[in-house]
Amino acid sequence: MATNDFISNLHNEVLARIISDLPAIEAIRTTILSKRWKDLWRIVHLLSSCRNGDLEKWIKYLTSEKKVQELAFRCDDFQQEFYRRSHSGRGLNLPSGIFSCETLQSLEFTHYSIRSDSPFHHCHNLKTLKLYHCAISTETLEAIVSSCDLLEYLSVCYSPFRLKQVRIFSQTVKTVELVSLRSQGIYLSTQSLGVLVLHSMKFQAKNLVIHAPNLRVFTATRKPITKNSDNITKIAEILEYCTHLLESRSEIEEATRDYSSVNNRLPYPETKLWEKRGLCDCITFTLKQVSIKGFKGKDGEMEFPRHLITKGAKLKRIEIWCNHDCSREGGEATLGLLSLPRSSIDVSILLKPPPQFDGSFGRWVSTLN
Repeated sequence: MATNDFISNLHNEVLARIISDLPAIEAIRTTILSKRWKDLWRIVHLLSSCRNGDLEKWIKYLTSEKKVQELAFRCDDFQQEFYRRSHSGRGLNLPSGIFSCETLQSLEFTHYSIRSDSPFHHCHNLKTLKLYHCAISTETLEAIVSSCDLLEYLSVCYSPFRLKQVRIFSQTVKTVELVSLRSQGIYLSTQSLGVLVLHSMKFQAKNLVIHAPNLRVFTATRKPITKNSDNITKIAEILEYCTHLLESRSEIEEATRDYSSVNNRLPYPETKLWEKRGLCDCITFTLKQVSIKGFKGKDGEMEFPRHLITKGAKLKRIEIWCNHDCSREGGEATLGLLSLPRSSIDVSILLKPPPQFDGSFGRWVSTLN
């Protein structure tokens, strides 16, 4: 007769408290007690484990004795005490090169203040690095990336501090994910970058510099650029330079401006940008899938999908998700995209109403004022 597994029913906070009070070796041994506890190789601990040296012992045991390939850490009382200490200069204090284990390929940190790149010295085999809710400076992040010779996947999300800049110069990084960071600008220079995700980012469009000729997927969602007047120009520049781009996703800002005005960066109205700029190689030869969210069907917005539909010779699928406050005029204009001549005979144009509406796009348009 099977017995109830009471341990697996405990809350994460309780498990973290139990493990943080155990000696390092005993904490590791708890992984045999429950399938759920097996994931606690992903070390969840309290600040006391940093102070008394247990965290350092766990890391050394796992890397030297167990030869682990993946390690994840989370400090559960970061918000109450660790975060306060981080302001006074006491960050995650670990020995130099502690993560230089030959077998270690993936590291994940949640709720830490990372003040130095020293623990990451000689991480020659690390391929994945994820930093969630970590306070980190521009210089430290850049130094960590430089220390990881084979890094392929970098994710930096929800940093509580404002970064001067996000600078990534690497010849190995293939995927970069930046989420909810406050920064003056983003500068990426990597031949290997294939996927770029910018989510809820705030910076000026002129300070987004991407040197990634092999970029294949570019996703920008929820107001990635603070000055909307530069958005359309910046997207055009990215598409023109990234000659291997296959897929593009974007979410349009809700605060759209009057596109009939003349942008002082252009010798012609913004509504003529795609017509005057000519064809990008990626639109002509490689781009296959595009997804646009937050669409309202305004004149300035319409030019981009029109350009893709009529010029994208390799396009196979374009999705347009309209915003909940789209006007009747905007909805009807969006429907008009279906009647445009298509450069690609294989392209599917999918028009989507807001997620909360249960019905077809045409039916949704009929309900608009």
